[in-house]
Amino acid sequence: MKKNTLLFLTLVPIITGYLLNRTLLIPGFGIFAYYFFPCITLVFWFYLGSRYAKTSWNLIQSVIIGNGIGFLCLLLYFWQFYWISDNNRILLLAGLSQDFVANTNLLTAKYAMLFETEQNTISAITATAMQILGLLLMVIIFLAGYVFGKVKNKQIKPIIFKGE
Repeated sequence: MKKNTLLFLTLVPIITGYLLNRTLLIPGFGIFAYYFFPCITLVFWFYLGSRYAKTSWNLIQSVIIGNGIGFLCLLLYFWQFYWISDNNRILLLAGLSQDFVANTNLLTAKYAMLFETEQNTISAITATAMQILGLLLMVIIFLAGYVFGKVKNKQIKPIIFKGE
């Protein structure tokens, strides 16, 4: 697969996250999308990691390039929700900053609530933790796909200890 195609495919989580957030309120379809889009996106992210393993990029380069949109979205999230006032917030950017990890919310919400000081409370702390945990989950899935791709291609050389 060409590198340009791989770069373009890194937009898939944003597209599916955007669609997920826009379809949640559609009766019937919204609940289907809530479970379907994350499953498809996370499996695709593993697959994309395995495709990056076939490029000339090393592990660090692949993770940075493959998840670069996610890192930028996290920076955009902090900018929109912490570094500027509510009056100056750009709603389009604030929404787009959350789309990359929207597919992980089902998996990260329970753990993000552990960061709250009060029980059964959801605040900006939970939302921020979901952003960070979601990106971390996406990186881990991508890494797992990358390692799988390398092992499948037998491009990982075994470690040989000298003297044994």
